[in-house]
Amino acid sequence: MKLRITTVTETGEVMPTVLPKQGFVGSSVKKKKIKKEAVIGLIFILIPLVGYVIFSGLPLLFSFMAQFCDMKGYDISSLQWNNFANFRTIFTDQRFYKSIGITVWIYTAQLISLAIALVIAALLAQNVRGSRVLEVIFFIPYICSSVAVVSMWMWVFDARNGILNTILGTQIDWLANLDKPSTITWAIIVATVWASPAYGIIMYKAAFKGINPAYYEAASIDGANGFKKFLHITVPSLAPTTLFLLVQGVIAGFLSFTYPMLMWPDNWMQTAGIDDMALTMMYYVHILGNGRKQMNLASIVSWMLFVIMGIIIFVLFKLQKRSEDNV
Repeated sequence: MKLRITTVTETGEVMPTVLPKQGFVGSSVKKKKIKKEAVIGLIFILIPLVGYVIFSGLPLLFSFMAQFCDMKGYDISSLQWNNFANFRTIFTDQRFYKSIGITVWIYTAQLISLAIALVIAALLAQNVRGSRVLEVIFFIPYICSSVAVVSMWMWVFDARNGILNTILGTQIDWLANLDKPSTITWAIIVATVWASPAYGIIMYKAAFKGINPAYYEAASIDGANGFKKFLHITVPSLAPTTLFLLVQGVIAGFLSFTYPMLMWPDNWMQTAGIDDMALTMMYYVHILGNGRKQMNLASIVSWMLFVIMGIIIFVLFKLQKRSEDNV
């Protein structure tokens, strides 16, 4: 709003005077400050964005191009287009199919861990005496490093002084068994099942607290037993948490590398256990890329791993949406 004042001159004339808007100078300063803050904010956004493009975007683009090219070692300048010859090499390699099978087994271990986490969380949710202590004990494997976990299980499966052989009275080399090479696969599964439930227990226990007790009381009035309550109240209420943990299980299972690699330290740049029984897809990528220096072939397996995980996660979300629509 403009402020008008009048001034009377010596001759008696009335001269109107218009003063500037109130706060004009202050608003101009404020606009400049906002503009400066916007520029600073944009700079802080661009810095990590540029870093992502350089350190993630360009390598992704390079790995995608390398699938269709011949390449000498790590020399990017040696890329030569060869159409789909690399895909024929991968699809005729039996190690590729074995890596898929071993990876599926490791993912099965993640599913078992999820079921164990649900059962333990249901028990802890009853607030029995000592539940807090048990919760901490169950969470210890999750906070331990993979090296520590694998070292412990290698001691358990040791051929000479291992706990398992001491109990059974045998001297079986569980991690390098020439008669039954699959024992190393089972050793990896056991270690995974032991270490993986901890995070699921915490997530499920928090989800249990979010279920309204009135639902169970209403179901009891209607004569529902414990199994029906679990099936029709608990399971649907925990569905979002279960979906989240399943997605995490897909990522952890299909990207499994540390446990197999550490349990088979002998020539781990070229082999993955006796008869490749510890060869997960990520391990196969490591052997192709670092062991054989065939980055083009390693890129193919990496992208296929990405596509497989994407399809499984997509199906999980679709199933979740369908179950919600049917409720």
